[in-house]
Amino acid sequence: MIKFLSFLLLLFSPLFASDVINQRQDYMQDFSKLMRAANQSIKNGETDGLVEIYEEIEFIMKTYPTLFPDDSFDGKTKASNDIIENRETFNQIANDASQWAALAKIAAENNDLEAIQQNQQNLYGSCKSCHSRFKN
Repeated sequence: MIKFLSFLLLLFSPLFASDVINQRQDYMQDFSKLMRAANQSIKNGETDGLVEIYEEIEFIMKTYPTLFPDDSFDGKTKASNDIIENRETFNQIANDASQWAALAKIAAENNDLEAIQQNQQNLYGSCKSCHSRFKN
């Protein structure tokens, strides 16, 4: 029975990896849309809706590192294998992004457009840092 279950796991592991790749790509698309929406609101001097945007971004960044199991770097992915070797750094960048989103959310709750802009820039900096290190 154990051999059979091991065989099934081995057989279906590429499907699980593919699913997690699709999930992280979906999260990144959502993240990009949210960042564009936040940028547009900031550009227009509006804070309405930013609390919700930054809550979603914070959730994505907290969840995102879990979507990179070691067996998910083959196939249709742009993620670098460097994530495996530098997982602590990868997780820290995601954590930093989550914290910037949390700070931007607080600034939005206080209608502090200047603080929102600064935290948005820091959040964007985390994105650039991660992509430059961990995206093929």
